[in-house]
Amino acid sequence: MLMPKFLVKDTFEISGRPQFIVAGSIVEGDINAGMVVHVPVNSDSNIKARIHSIELAPRQGGEDVCLCLDVGPETIKIWRLLNIDDETLEVSRDGVEAM
Repeated sequence: MLMPKFLVKDTFEISGRPQFIVAGSIVEGDINAGMVVHVPVNSDSNIKARIHSIELAPRQGGEDVCLCLDVGPETIKIWRLLNIDDETLEVSRDGVEAM
């Protein structure tokens, strides 16, 4: 079974909200709140975050799907440093990657 995929266009934070926002579009499958986003760090490991909610953000020429991720205050600094713009990320139901 193929994992859903999400193409990242931008990442940001909203003051006063505890989530890290990943904006872009769903490339494959269905993505829902409660699922887990996987960001590869190297060939052996990745960083994961659970989707708190999904919102739509208007932009010129359309709208972006925004995955609002629960990353926690201790790891938000790491998420800020990730360069995932234009990356396609896998999303799983239970946090386990497909083999």
